[in-house]
Amino acid sequence: MCNWLSILITVILTFFCTEGWTQNLFNNSGFELYNQCPTYTSQINRCTNWDSAIGTADFYHCGYYAPSGTGTYGNPRNGNGVIGLVNSPPSIWNPSMGWYGETFKSSLTQTLIPGATYQVESHWLYTTTNLPAPTMNCFSIGFYFYKSIHPPSAPLTGCSTFRPQIQIDPSMIQVGSYTSFTFNFVADSCYDAVMIGFFCNDSTETPTCMQVAESDYANVDDISLIKVSDAPITNSGFTSNELSICVDECIAFQDTSDANRISRTWYFENGNPATSTDKNPLSVCYDAPGDYDVTLVTLYECGRDSIVKEDYIHVDEIPSVEISADTNIICFGQEKIISATGVEPFLWSTGEMGSSIVIKQSGIYFVNASNICGVAGDTVEINYENCPCHVWIPNAFSPNTDTKNENYYVVSDCILEEFNLRIYNRWGQEVFAGNNINSFWDGFYKNTLAPEGIYVAKVNYKGYADGRLKDEQVVRSIMLLR
Repeated sequence: MCNWLSILITVILTFFCTEGWTQNLFNNSGFELYNQCPTYTSQINRCTNWDSAIGTADFYHCGYYAPSGTGTYGNPRNGNGVIGLVNSPPSIWNPSMGWYGETFKSSLTQTLIPGATYQVESHWLYTTTNLPAPTMNCFSIGFYFYKSIHPPSAPLTGCSTFRPQIQIDPSMIQVGSYTSFTFNFVADSCYDAVMIGFFCNDSTETPTCMQVAESDYANVDDISLIKVSDAPITNSGFTSNELSICVDECIAFQDTSDANRISRTWYFENGNPATSTDKNPLSVCYDAPGDYDVTLVTLYECGRDSIVKEDYIHVDEIPSVEISADTNIICFGQEKIISATGVEPFLWSTGEMGSSIVIKQSGIYFVNASNICGVAGDTVEINYENCPCHVWIPNAFSPNTDTKNENYYVVSDCILEEFNLRIYNRWGQEVFAGNNINSFWDGFYKNTLAPEGIYVAKVNYKGYADGRLKDEQVVRSIMLLR
């Protein structure tokens, strides 16, 4: 039981691994399907999916095999269906007509993929008639693949200019016994249709072949078209001679796609020109800074491909920088902000980056702006002077809601590095504390009006005077009046 199960699984897997991947691309490849039984020759239109291309090919089925005095036509190899074809040089029927060879045609179940390899198998015989098998290669039997939107044009008599991709030497076909032929070919286009039958070759209309007074009749059966290997991967791509440029500079581009491209269209975001159909655009210019996309759309015989490189081209602005700062003399201890405008990034002489810096001392300050397009710079001189530092400490205030002298605070005309104010009552209790020059006492202590009387204010501060930072402490009696 297990052995039979293993065999069944193997058969199923073999089917899906072979048949599933080896689909026959010919329609009705054994000619078994029909829309009406044939009753006479020249009725290939009754064979499902097939029809004549040149002449009137014959279809045999339903027990009709055209017996005649010259032999039996239409012996199938397998099943009941088969196709018959005739060819003849002009000397047989009418020398003025020219060479005559029948072909039949059909669409394929799938379009062929350019670059993929396909295997064509077919089976041919010459009928058992009194017509001899050809001994000279005066014509070819073969398969001609084409695109249905551009069907080949061939005369009914005489030779056409096209040649089949698969050619069989007629002298290799036996009389009364099917001969098998297998060929591989690489599709060079997206063919979706086929013609099968007799074709001219280079010797067909030579005097030697035109004088051969013979006609031939062949049957074909059980044809197959199977893809045996995939096409190579199609590659699209491009490069440029530069990735980063300056404003008003130009770049050259090169298409690195496979050679089978028929045409191409370039799209250059913010470039000049904005589009191009050249294979290798040599001069695309950019007049504004930024990062820009480049797109290449290529066409090949059977399709199109598109590749987009986002922010592929970087365009830098020409560096520029200018310091904006007044040069008024300021006092030691004061902070000063100097700023730069232009094309960032900026590097200051202090080692700082950014559009502005804070300084506290005299000196010459400079800033640089640089990128691939060059370097720009600017300088400024800042002067500090020794300014006196005055601190005024009041000795009285009157928080009585008359809007005059309501708060007690200290006033200074300079920058103080440190400051604190402490106020004590007569019993030494701290009634107020502030650590900022803008702090003030409103006359309240623990949310209650402080009584009138004498208080002590203690002020500590550090401030610049005569170019030096001085640490001062002042103790003063103050009067609170109501």
